[in-house]
Amino acid sequence: MKHKRSMFRASLSGQIRQTKLPKWKPLLPVFEAVMNAFQSIQERPGEGSIIINVVEANSLKLDGTADRIQRFVIYDNGVGFTDENMDSFNTAFSEYKFMRGGKGVGRFLWLKAFGSVEVDSVFDAGDDGLLRRRFTFDTAYDPDNVKDEPAEGAPIGTAITLDAFQEPFKSEVPLDLELIALRMCEHFILLLMQPNCPKIELRSGKERVSVNAVFESGFRKSATRSTFTIRDHDFEVHGFRLKVPRSFRHRLIYCADERAVLSENLDDHIPNLSGRLADEAGESFVYLAVVTGGFLNAHVNQERTAFDIDDDTDADAAQESLFVPNMKRAEIRKECIDFVRSDLSDVLADINTSKLERVRNYVASDAPHYRVLLKRAHEFIDRIPPSGTKNDLEMALHRELHQREVELKKEGSRIIVEAAKLDDYEAYRDRLSHFLENNNELGVAALAQYVAHRKIILELFEKALGSTDGTGKYPLERILHQIIFPMRSSTDDTLYSQQNLWILDERLNSFGVIHSDRQLRSIDGLESDSRMRPDLIAFDQEYLLGDGPQPLSSLTVVEFKRPMRDDYDREENPLTQVFEIIEKVRSGTQLDANRRPIAVAGPDIPTTCYVVCDLTPNLKKILKDRDATVMPDGQGFYGYSRNYKAYYEVLDYGKVLRDAQRRNVALFDKLKLI
Repeated sequence: MKHKRSMFRASLSGQIRQTKLPKWKPLLPVFEAVMNAFQSIQERPGEGSIIINVVEANSLKLDGTADRIQRFVIYDNGVGFTDENMDSFNTAFSEYKFMRGGKGVGRFLWLKAFGSVEVDSVFDAGDDGLLRRRFTFDTAYDPDNVKDEPAEGAPIGTAITLDAFQEPFKSEVPLDLELIALRMCEHFILLLMQPNCPKIELRSGKERVSVNAVFESGFRKSATRSTFTIRDHDFEVHGFRLKVPRSFRHRLIYCADERAVLSENLDDHIPNLSGRLADEAGESFVYLAVVTGGFLNAHVNQERTAFDIDDDTDADAAQESLFVPNMKRAEIRKECIDFVRSDLSDVLADINTSKLERVRNYVASDAPHYRVLLKRAHEFIDRIPPSGTKNDLEMALHRELHQREVELKKEGSRIIVEAAKLDDYEAYRDRLSHFLENNNELGVAALAQYVAHRKIILELFEKALGSTDGTGKYPLERILHQIIFPMRSSTDDTLYSQQNLWILDERLNSFGVIHSDRQLRSIDGLESDSRMRPDLIAFDQEYLLGDGPQPLSSLTVVEFKRPMRDDYDREENPLTQVFEIIEKVRSGTQLDANRRPIAVAGPDIPTTCYVVCDLTPNLKKILKDRDATVMPDGQGFYGYSRNYKAYYEVLDYGKVLRDAQRRNVALFDKLKLI
């Protein structure tokens, strides 16, 4: 025995360093002392009692309050530090309590969070009568210095004083006794369910809180239970509806050796559990699920803070080994989540009914392109947060629509691959018809979203066109330009959804290369040193199979002018400007991917010019002098310049807006957007 004690002294400091205590489990050393008290009571017949005295730091008190706990004193009326218990205490990694879940490291956890531990224990020594053992357990502890002394008349039991509570653990513990009691209930939930559980009471000054009473009122009354089996391993899961006035989150707790080890937030897996729930009587509660099993007992670490179980959901990610079991925590979690859904089915159904109504209203008023999802809403309504904003609904519905698109693409690929293998044409036709029906629904949804986007863009365009800066001046052309196509950009760095060339002409969407508000000399592929900056310049760059890029075969130039501008003359006007740009481009050359020059297809490649402006009196006169033809509605001019071999249109801003609205009005009407 002396040899074992000398080994214990030598290993004490090292074992304390190796023992892990997470910051998020600051009460674990206290709970280990309580567990030791419980096990000591189990060895003695009669009614057991455990009292935990919470002592606040006097030096930190201000106006009768304190913001830190200094020490815990745990009293029990168990058998005390008998010779067997003392030998176990003085043996590193003792297996004395192994069959009751003991790991032999609890006392090392004490010194991770507390500066010292005082032990005062009275026990029955048989023929020697009652004896008392008092000693200090710290880094200088020597088992040989522990002496016995007579304890005539003293009650049998033990007092453990965990003193000098240290950071960072001290700051993590609340002063509220009820809150500490709730945490004790969660940690010892399996012990508190036993019929012979001792009385456990928390004290602080004159305040008293019965942990048993908290458990009875808040836990046991609502308890439910179920079992499941995974690969011949049996598990048990309990559910509790906690009607406590605290804003706890709904959680799933993994237990081992009758203690809580890990906790997960249930709303990470069931979005409906993002807030407190209400039962049939309207009382609010939070839900707690607790899972236990021999498999968890066998794979908990010595400090009971983690399991050596892989949490990867990919079955091929980790292979079974001597140290890591092939079963994954995700498998256990899935069974527990299924139990929670079933146990809360009545509450979740009410939440989903309310959410579905919100989703329907949102789709009807703000997002008709998601209408295709409504008839399958029961498949995903669980995944939508119950109290989310419109933005949350948008993100959730967008995610579901994208997922449907991905699934349909996979199904389409499978149908094509399997078509050649099918002998039953009718079966293939039915499967294909079903696929096309679903795919068409998604196509309609995408079209609806695009049409709704057009409606918003036209409203922005109209608002910008009619606004002034308060002085009667209209906005610069760059505002309207920005709506149609982002400035200082090109098709190389602008998403299709960011450009709205359809406002001007639907055909502009088909051009291969478009540059917006960039100097000609900065455009790759044009050998030009001109600083001219066309508002929009577009040209074809078609590819023939095996032949690479071809010479430029067409060109389009768009020029925006400030609304209500009327200072043009014969030499300085929009047409003169665009014709000059045409000349600069036609005289340059295109470069291929290897930076080799490719000539423009010809000096007279087809060219179209658009000038978007307000048709002021001065500009109308200049256009008539150029023999431009007035459009039937009187809101634009068109013509063909023989000198520049270019077709041009000069369009009033109002005409551009009205024509775009008319082209889309039928679509807006079908979607009930007007």
